[in-house]
Amino acid sequence: MMKKLILLSLLLFAVCIYSQSRKIIDSEIRWKAYKTLKAESMSHYGTVKLKSATVTFNGNDLTGGSFSMDMNSIDAEDMNGNPKLKKMLENHLRSDDFFDTEKFPVSTFQIKSVKKSNNRNYDVQILGVLTIKGISKNITFPAKTVTAGNTTTITSAMFTFNRKHFGLKYNIFEDMLISNDVEMNVKIVVQ
Repeated sequence: MMKKLILLSLLLFAVCIYSQSRKIIDSEIRWKAYKTLKAESMSHYGTVKLKSATVTFNGNDLTGGSFSMDMNSIDAEDMNGNPKLKKMLENHLRSDDFFDTEKFPVSTFQIKSVKKSNNRNYDVQILGVLTIKGISKNITFPAKTVTAGNTTTITSAMFTFNRKHFGLKYNIFEDMLISNDVEMNVKIVVQ
């Protein structure tokens, strides 16, 4: 019994030594949504800010992490030329028609596993749980990790989620004009 306890303690100690958290020094979370007709002229795009995050590594290998996004920071960059319409769209996205930021100010992503990939452009496949409006769904996407000195940049490929799976629905008539797909890509720089 004592041997098992010592072995378990050594194993936990080894995991703690090799698994290390790193500090995020920069991030960019981009989104894009379309009308039913998927044309650039009929899309909205922008950013949402990272509120907090933890990222863990084993040496230079990404092993896990959790991320909180501040949904009140949603920015519709495509509307920068028209401040009045920009404000209307952003308030609409924050309303209970979509993200309901009064009740759900934060959306989260929790990495569940990271697997090496044979893809030339993306060296890992990330599986995690995306939670929006209290609804959690598994999503998987490829990402590229690049380490230079003591800095690692993690860049996801463009990935898509179905907004209706997270309760992002508008009134029935307007909703039919909006594509269900929302595109995202994420770039995180850690040190």
